[in-house]
Amino acid sequence: MSREVKRPFGGLREEHVALTERRILEAGTRLFLERGYVGTSLLAVAELARVAPRTVYVRFGTKARLLDRCIGASVAGDGSEGSQFNRSHDIAFAAPTLDERIRALADLSSGIMDRSAALLAVGSQAAAIEPEIAAMEIAGLRNALKQLHAFAERLEADDMLPKGLSAEGLSDTLWALAGPRTIVSFVSDRNWNSDQFAGWLVSTLRFLLRAG
Repeated sequence: MSREVKRPFGGLREEHVALTERRILEAGTRLFLERGYVGTSLLAVAELARVAPRTVYVRFGTKARLLDRCIGASVAGDGSEGSQFNRSHDIAFAAPTLDERIRALADLSSGIMDRSAALLAVGSQAAAIEPEIAAMEIAGLRNALKQLHAFAERLEADDMLPKGLSAEGLSDTLWALAGPRTIVSFVSDRNWNSDQFAGWLVSTLRFLLRAG
């Protein structure tokens, strides 16, 4: 008979903390989407998550930081979505063909559209009235541009760009085609879904880069 393996107390506590934070993030995401930033309170989040209000304040501090964490969690994905995000990222930077990299970038972008476009829109609206969120939004946009630039640089390093096109030039094009603000605009202004967006992005980039 095998001996039962007991988890250390610290491991159980870490699991409890992670579960609590996940419940708070899920509650915050739901309320931000339903009520907007102004209409959501940390007290309401605590009630929906079934935790003490102090727990929300201790874990996240301010409503702005909670929104930022909700956006970050949605972009990263969870479970199978998170695994898909990571796989698409790896393919986008290391696949042997340009067409595969383009498709992987489209998967990444359309996945973000599915999970995060509505929350990003809430963040943009809140940034107009909340300096802390405005600063977070700027940091997020800069990070997105950095990632797109890294993708372009990798294509250039692997000799996958057409003659006359530099990584710097492609970065600006990618920003216009697949940056966070473009993703939000396609959802809110054009009512596109992620499949439409992914198909359009693939065909556009294939035409621009002459892939396949």
